[in-house]
Amino acid sequence: MNWTGWSAVVAVCLFGFSVSGSADEPHRSPLALAVSPSQTVCLSANHTAGTVILVDLKERRILAELGVGCGPTDVAWLDESTALVSLQNDDSIAVVKRDGATLKLFKSVVVGNEPGGLAVSTSRRRAFVTLGGEDCVAVLDLDRLVSVNETEDTVVVERIAVGGIPRTLAISPDDQWLVTCCAVPCEVFVHDVSSMKQISARKVFDGGFNPGVPAVTSDSQLVILPSAVNRAFSVTAGMIDIGWVIDNRLTKLPLPDGDPSDQKQLGLDIRGKAVGDANAVAFSPDGRKIVVTCGGTHELLVLDFPSIPWPSGDPGDFLPEALRKDATRFRRIKLGGRPVDVQYVGEHQVVVANYLSDSVQFIDLETDQVTDTVRLGGPDEPGIIRRGEIVFYDADRSLHSWFSCHTCHTDGHTSGQVFDTRNDRTYGTPKLIPSLRGVAETGPWTWHGWQTDLKNAMKTSLTESMNTEKPITDEDVESLAAYMETIVHRKNPRSNSTSPNVVLGRQLFEGRAGCSKCHSGSTFTTVETFDGAVEDPKDKNKLYNPPSLKGVSTRRRFLHTGKAKSLEQVLTKFHRPEELVGETLNEAETAALIDYLKSL
Repeated sequence: MNWTGWSAVVAVCLFGFSVSGSADEPHRSPLALAVSPSQTVCLSANHTAGTVILVDLKERRILAELGVGCGPTDVAWLDESTALVSLQNDDSIAVVKRDGATLKLFKSVVVGNEPGGLAVSTSRRRAFVTLGGEDCVAVLDLDRLVSVNETEDTVVVERIAVGGIPRTLAISPDDQWLVTCCAVPCEVFVHDVSSMKQISARKVFDGGFNPGVPAVTSDSQLVILPSAVNRAFSVTAGMIDIGWVIDNRLTKLPLPDGDPSDQKQLGLDIRGKAVGDANAVAFSPDGRKIVVTCGGTHELLVLDFPSIPWPSGDPGDFLPEALRKDATRFRRIKLGGRPVDVQYVGEHQVVVANYLSDSVQFIDLETDQVTDTVRLGGPDEPGIIRRGEIVFYDADRSLHSWFSCHTCHTDGHTSGQVFDTRNDRTYGTPKLIPSLRGVAETGPWTWHGWQTDLKNAMKTSLTESMNTEKPITDEDVESLAAYMETIVHRKNPRSNSTSPNVVLGRQLFEGRAGCSKCHSGSTFTTVETFDGAVEDPKDKNKLYNPPSLKGVSTRRRFLHTGKAKSLEQVLTKFHRPEELVGETLNEAETAALIDYLKSL
């Protein structure tokens, strides 16, 4: 990003205003929207601009824009005059007050590390927010949250432990069940809203990942969830074509619990033209239609819910033929950009937050037409970084549109999956998808460190991993590499810790444990390769480039095969100091070393 443009974004985040009227105006990038209870207005959470925008749904125009903080990720109304916004990069919840056509930032409260999905139970006077950095859900007291003097200590009344990297939430219409979708591994947790007791925790089949925004049926009996599925075959053109690399599906789960056989899945892909990055689901008011945003293929799916033929076993890799041939039961509406969130306004109209087109779109489901587009702001023409972002989220860059760069490197981080991309020039040696946070600073690239040029690495990924049918231009490579440079680590609340345990852990890291031999400098890696005693016996190349340990606490799988599910497993089972440098750590020392690693 040119520094003037970057300064515009920083200005919004730090000072709460938006910049307009210039080529350096920040993109709004709406990541979520919420329709007010009266269905007269909606709010968009604009992730890169640090703002929310109030849109009149009848006149279809912007009423107000308000700076709220860094990284707005989700938004939810409490009533017609008050809304909540999760600020992922500020670790906060913003309370926004509306008075007619004006907005005011009432307060912000720190709630925990990386807040994301929001859900509100007005009858229980509770709000819930996922904390992706803490693997829990924060329970907020609504009355205290909207009070002038209350702080985090009193607003956050409970933290509920869930699975790895919780992202999205839903509350059943009867206000009885809280549904939390976690990313690594892909699990759905259900809690009783009144007692906060966990009722169930269910994995989304084998290989499920990237859970999207769920929806609950009006009778509160079922939750429907979009996700990708890792089919675990080698990434070749032939395997992609038949859907044996990544599928896109809907999952149906009974609430609050059920037998594993009650879980059903529906394949959404069509051979030759798949569905990339299904993201959010919404039901029509009468419950008969379900819509699904698909950011990677820039479209909205419309399905007749009662007639979906949910397979009793494995759903296969494609949409059932009965749906594909019947336009009254399944349709695809092209929207362009990156549609991410969707809500109904009436029986036959939806509004969509379109991240890459900086807009809110109105779609008439009787005509399957985009009837209006409210542009939220941003440059008229995308700069090099935005063009790279467009490539990154574009599933049409893969063979037959099955997946995008984002599918595996979710929002520039990691999906926590292992894929056999054959990047190591062998078959049957799948590798863990690395995080792209800070990637521009950590060359060489690939687990074996054979890529020494970031642009060449991008070109290889598009050519070999994506098997793209589109011509790869120099501009594609330049812009994608420029976008990679903007993907940075999130702030770590533990980074300035001076606790005795962290101090001891650092001493062990730099001394007896021998970690700094391979993980050194500000990025905690090196350009060298090592026999790290963690190799896959099937790998022809036994030398590995150490991954950066910066931000290691944000991952949930470790080592190049992903076999370690925690830092404890790394140090006590798979990558023990006694095997690497001949030094044995006791339990207290291991705990101290882990505390230090979590502070990086």
